[in-house]
Amino acid sequence: MADGPDQPRRGADGDVVVSLDLYKTVIVSSTLVAVAFIILGFLFLDAATNVVQRFLLLGLLVGAALPLALYLGYRRLRRAASLGERVVVGAVLFYASLFGIPGILGAALGLRAVLPPVPFLVESLLQRLPVPAGVLQVAFALLGIALIGVGAGTYVLGTRFRTEGMGNPKDDRD
Repeated sequence: MADGPDQPRRGADGDVVVSLDLYKTVIVSSTLVAVAFIILGFLFLDAATNVVQRFLLLGLLVGAALPLALYLGYRRLRRAASLGERVVVGAVLFYASLFGIPGILGAALGLRAVLPPVPFLVESLLQRLPVPAGVLQVAFALLGIALIGVGAGTYVLGTRFRTEGMGNPKDDRD
């Protein structure tokens, strides 16, 4: 690590000493990612025990991940987009993915579905797979445990960061 005043450096106890702005970013991001992975892990464990319909869970995950990936690609291409444009594009992508086209508004008006909602499309495709239920239960349980482990590891690694003024409780004398 570099020796500059604003550059991260390794502390005597193995912690990484960073600037306050970087510390805030790391703590918020790592905690958010850790919580998301742990919640997803428990959802997959629930799906393994048939508490949650596993196909619908995967459909909802794909239905949320697809527009998020498309939105991030859009943001990369249109860095100078206004806030209004970003909000409209994000809303349209999530609406189309989760409700289909024309979606609930089109159904209220009596229009036929051109594109079904992604969660139901994934659910219908997965139900056609010739995989025994026991295999899916084991796969979902292992995936859930792995996600919980990744979330815990992310949180632990995020706690290794501190700022220059922060003390270390291990160094305090009683």
